[in-house]
Amino acid sequence: MVFETTAYADSAIKPTSLLDHTKADPKASHFESSVAANFTTRPDKDCVAVQWWRCPLEEEAAPGTLHTIKLAAMHIRKAVFILCLSACLASYAQAPAWQTSNPGFHPLAIVSNESAFWVCGPNEFIASSPDGKNWTIHHRASGAGAMLFGIEFFSAKFGYAYGTGGTVLFTNDGGDTWETRHFGSDTLLLASFSDPTHGLLRTAPSLFYLDGSDSPQQIVQPADILQRFAFTPFLVALSPDKMAAVLTEGPYSEGGFLATIDGGKTWSFYDPPSTGIKDLLRVDGKYWATGHEVVGKDKPCGGYGVPMATYSDDGTHWTHTTSEIHPCHWEYCVICNSQGCLASGTLLVNFFRQGTTYSAIPKGALTAKWAVAGENICTLNQSVTCAALGKASDVEASPDVPLPHEQTIARLGTKPPTGALRCVSCSLEPVFIDDKVQGRITVHITLQVGPDGTVEMANIEKSSSESLTQKIHEQMMTWLFEPPTKDGQPIRIKTESDIAVNVIRQK
Repeated sequence: MVFETTAYADSAIKPTSLLDHTKADPKASHFESSVAANFTTRPDKDCVAVQWWRCPLEEEAAPGTLHTIKLAAMHIRKAVFILCLSACLASYAQAPAWQTSNPGFHPLAIVSNESAFWVCGPNEFIASSPDGKNWTIHHRASGAGAMLFGIEFFSAKFGYAYGTGGTVLFTNDGGDTWETRHFGSDTLLLASFSDPTHGLLRTAPSLFYLDGSDSPQQIVQPADILQRFAFTPFLVALSPDKMAAVLTEGPYSEGGFLATIDGGKTWSFYDPPSTGIKDLLRVDGKYWATGHEVVGKDKPCGGYGVPMATYSDDGTHWTHTTSEIHPCHWEYCVICNSQGCLASGTLLVNFFRQGTTYSAIPKGALTAKWAVAGENICTLNQSVTCAALGKASDVEASPDVPLPHEQTIARLGTKPPTGALRCVSCSLEPVFIDDKVQGRITVHITLQVGPDGTVEMANIEKSSSESLTQKIHEQMMTWLFEPPTKDGQPIRIKTESDIAVNVIRQK
């Protein structure tokens, strides 16, 4: 097996007294007599609270020992204070901004609906949580089920999840129950529905729509457009009549919108001039697109790129938002959902409604699979990791944490994978940035894929750079394969290969 990346354009416990005295000398000062203390843990603060008691050492002491007792008291007091301060600081320093929870399976997609998080994964698992910590499983296959790697809600009640074997699960009661349907047998790489019988479906070879029947109809016109713009990174079903897909010439190149306003009877393609489309989604009944555009091309020094955010009712006529989007100019605002877009690895920008809002994302865990419910953000690694959003202090600052890597899917016309190990999404960044090496580098990988189709182990050799090895490893751990089987039984597969990657040295 040979993989190759391709560059495209683009705790109240009982208090413990140190000294068991309860009477106090009114003549003694607070700092001379307060030498007894209670340690009490504070569950809400994860810190140690100290309550000082005044102690009657002076009236019980012999005249010759008073000075010694006072000195001892002062030393004890200082030691207790230092101990407590150290405990508080250590507790604060060790308290993680991100906290991990286990929904009971390997989550592969996440979304929020009605102030709750929803995740899906192998064997048709679907679970929800109000806080990203405590999970309720709503569905799982009784036998060997499909791998679900996409989940969305069109409304508070209607939602869907899709994955391998043409499998789609629908809910009409807000996720309490789910009904399984199949649209052919090919893996569904992308899907978007406005109801169970209207929507868009993408398999490796083809793009389909549902017009109210149970049988998907292949989109074949305009043929020249589908052949030239063969990548479909985003699908959106706005209503039974209105559906749109972004078509591009490559994962990192410019493209346009293929749209219908009559339920799929006719399709039109709109290629906005000098525009790079980075996302397409549905928000409050409208299409929203984000990316960049080139302006000022008629000026003497030529044009320059600026961030772009537009909305449309039909996929053809677009209006630029009047909300502030300038903080998107560093890396553009991408990897969006209805709660906003990522402007960097630490900044969430929401310009979809009146007035732009900004939220700070803690460093350290964010991936391209994320959702927000209330004041919390959750993201997927090998489990669910969540943190509280903060207040963004300087939204114009150059980001020190880059955007997370987002998987891409194969071009239209790709033959369905065959063999024991069939890739669903196995991409790497077209160009890695490193501080030690550069050029086209071949690394040797060893990969173990579990019975559920997720990567259990990835080992990288011959990369000549520890940071490059880490980046490749992190991205390979997100790869997905159709659950491998042998004679109808789930199996685990281990394989190795060489991968060629492109690397440039950081300046």
